Amino acid sequence: MQQRLSDTLDWEDNFSQPPVKTTLHAIVKPQTFGEYIAYGISQIGSPPVWGLFALALVTTTLTFANAWPWLGLYLLLDVLTPLSFLVWQLRRGSITDLDIQLREQRRNTLLVTVSGFALTWLVMFIGGAPPALTLMAGAGMLQWIIIFGITMRWKVSIHSTSAAGVAVIILRIFGLSAVPLVISIPLIAWSRVKLRHHTPAQTIVGTLLGIIVSGLAVLLSQTY
Repeated sequence: MQQRLSDTLDWEDNFSQPPVKTTLHAIVKPQTFGEYIAYGISQIGSPPVWGLFALALVTTTLTFANAWPWLGLYLLLDVLTPLSFLVWQLRRGSITDLDIQLREQRRNTLLVTVSGFALTWLVMFIGGAPPALTLMAGAGMLQWIIIFGITMRWKVSIHSTSAAGVAVIILRIFGLSAVPLVISIPLIAWSRVKLRHHTPAQTIVGTLLGIIVSGLAVLLSQTY
């Protein structure tokens, strides 16, 4: 019987120790129909895809021409750069899968992601970018900093954090018309638990983190 991945992934390691050598055999793959459904939901709800989805929605609210350079900046630093770095790590064997299921392999990707969001938010804040984009960058920066801190000791669900954070931001921008998006939060959390990539507690903490941080960013942001 295959060992539960939550047991495999929650080793008592720390990043000061040599990396644990792992292979793809340590990664639980979908086998049943329900797990394949969960896998599809998990892929669609992954942070890069969900980030692109949120960016596309926000783009529909931007009406002035100088918004496009800011969109390009966000796309380059906060989506393409972390994703490219992720693929590069996979090709050189630093990580076992694009989902980075093994917690001890997440540090470098998180550092690149935090740096990208921090730089994006700083440039947007100083340069007077559209408030909606500045809000997204600021919320993302806070979320990834906290995720990095938690990941040093525990495996929180980044999928759940991303889903909840995007839902809060889109609700702030679009109002009640975006309420159906809320259903994505439990669906994505369920998929992570179903695939045994996370425990229920890890998805709950991730969801609360996304709601609290994005909610705080909304409160501190400019009115638009």
